[in-house]
Amino acid sequence: TTYYVEQGNSCRSNRVAVDAIITNPPASPAVTDGNRCGPGTVVLSATSLAQINWYANASGGTALGTGTSFTTPSISVTTIFYADAGTGCNSARVPVTANINSAPAAPVANDVARCSTGTVTLTATGTGSIKWYSASSGGSVLFTGSSFTTPSISVTTTYYVEADNGCVSSRTSVDAIVNSPPAEPIL
Repeated sequence: TTYYVEQGNSCRSNRVAVDAIITNPPASPAVTDGNRCGPGTVVLSATSLAQINWYANASGGTALGTGTSFTTPSISVTTIFYADAGTGCNSARVPVTANINSAPAAPVANDVARCSTGTVTLTATGTGSIKWYSASSGGSVLFTGSSFTTPSISVTTTYYVEADNGCVSSRTSVDAIVNSPPAEPIL
């Protein structure tokens, strides 16, 4: 809207036009929650055609950062942050969640023995997907499932099992024990 201003009481100046400009704020940014296992920093992201601003509060407060991604401070519980778009005439703030997920407990498994060379079936119980390995850390998954049948073994071999629900538990060691048969009786 245009308004006009003049100066003076009885002898007035020419009027000068002054515009009152109404700017529409940009749309709120589209946000993506972030996830991590256990305490630490979480990366949150958002998209907008305008500058994105990150906050700890739904309203008020100072921006924690700007840009399409934001790394939270180290947190130990799921925390909600907020993002808006704009540089002065800003959109409404939208919540974005930094999820802290807990790792499941290590699976429970018992050693299994057999006599002489052959396969051994090991079983484990736990939360989430059960994965079997030949190493205490790293390595490739040998099998996924609660029961794992080893390849044919001739000596006691240790395997490792973990639970994975999106976060990974510590590994439990399980022995596939190969016992030597007793000596033949002497007649």
